[in-house]
Amino acid sequence: MKILKNKYLLSLFSIIALIIIFLNLMPKAIDMDLGKIGDGQVSVVFVYDSNLAVSNKQAVEINKAQEIIGDKVNFLVANIGDPKTEDFRVRYQARTTDILIFNSKGELIDRKMALVLAEDFIEITSGI
Repeated sequence: MKILKNKYLLSLFSIIALIIIFLNLMPKAIDMDLGKIGDGQVSVVFVYDSNLAVSNKQAVEINKAQEIIGDKVNFLVANIGDPKTEDFRVRYQARTTDILIFNSKGELIDRKMALVLAEDFIEITSGI
């Protein structure tokens, strides 16, 4: 009976450990507050479409860049399916998978197409 109890405990701890590892490997949510553009920090806005594989790959690269750069840059997402981002997309003529780079004053200074690697984000934002 004691051996059986130990097996259950070991199984439980193994499952908990796997869940923790899985949660740490999942991409973190990227901020969707476009009001942060022009708040004194450089902002990078990605026009996200969940139906495109490149959008998921770009989200992973943005998360990597966020880990390296930290809070020095606002990494934001404009979700193509969100009506709240419609005005933003129209104003900047943003298309799916566009990456818009704004200076600290909120002025659009560059536009890229996905896929931009984390290392490239570091280079792009360091000169602003």
